[in-house]
Amino acid sequence: MKPSKKTIILALLLIAGGGVYFHYFHPKKTEPPENAIRISGNIEVTDAQLGFKIPGLVVERLVDEGEEVQKGQLVARLENTDLVSEVELRQSEVNAARATLDELLAGSRPEEIKEAQAAVEHTRTHVEEMLAGSRPQEIATARAAVERSRAEMENFKLEYERQKKLFEQGVASEEVFKSAKTNLDVATARLREAKEQLKLKQEGPRKEEIQRAKADLSQAKERLALIRKGPRQEVINQARAKLQQTQAALKLAQTRLSYATLVSPMAGVVLSKNIEPGEFVSPGTPVVTIGDIRNVWLRGYINQTDLGRVKLGQQASLYVDTYP
Repeated sequence: MKPSKKTIILALLLIAGGGVYFHYFHPKKTEPPENAIRISGNIEVTDAQLGFKIPGLVVERLVDEGEEVQKGQLVARLENTDLVSEVELRQSEVNAARATLDELLAGSRPEEIKEAQAAVEHTRTHVEEMLAGSRPQEIATARAAVERSRAEMENFKLEYERQKKLFEQGVASEEVFKSAKTNLDVATARLREAKEQLKLKQEGPRKEEIQRAKADLSQAKERLALIRKGPRQEVINQARAKLQQTQAALKLAQTRLSYATLVSPMAGVVLSKNIEPGEFVSPGTPVVTIGDIRNVWLRGYINQTDLGRVKLGQQASLYVDTYP
């Protein structure tokens, strides 16, 4: 706010140091005494040129020249769609960061602990089975699978040889012959796989497989210990810092959104309007000028030779050119 010369009302307020004196005069002007100190000046008001802190498109101006406004009254608005979206985005980030921190502070859930315990038991059982080797029942099952696969292969082999002779004699079609050949190949592959499984069962697990199973058990135990202990303090501190960071970003976005509304810093009257809705404004561009006409004051100019005759609390009479 800065003082400017506005001759707008017929009033008197003389400020001399800390003394203030109002003198209302009779309509009939009287001449001042011959030894009176004559000064000239202007009646002024305290005014404020209101402008936005951010650039933007003015979508609404709610006051006009001559209208009274109250302190804090909304004067104008900028288009704020992008600013509102920014606030909503930052709010969602705050919510996510707060949820993460709350989860860390709450520690591990019972379900997570039970799941980790089950993983430990499963890997331990697997290690024990590998160390014990294959059971006789498993070897017997694998041997029976070999016998079944061999019998199946022998049957398909006989069928293949029969279809081959018929095909060479021109009795069987090529399609039937090829089908018999395919069946024999599949049965032979099954027999080979069954033999490999029997061999593995008879030999038992290899050392590297046992070592791998033991490593899996160690990892499962470590994971269970970590889950029981809960998150590390540094992880919690990082989550707390992330929440503070998102809260700061939200506050900044909310502040920028508030800059899209222009309110009057004081009660007064609209002295002038400088911007119409639909215009784009830069930061600080005056939109309206508000003047406080309830508290007017006189700026007078005294000759240097009369300065010694002026005293604090001294009374004065005011004569206005436009009022007799």
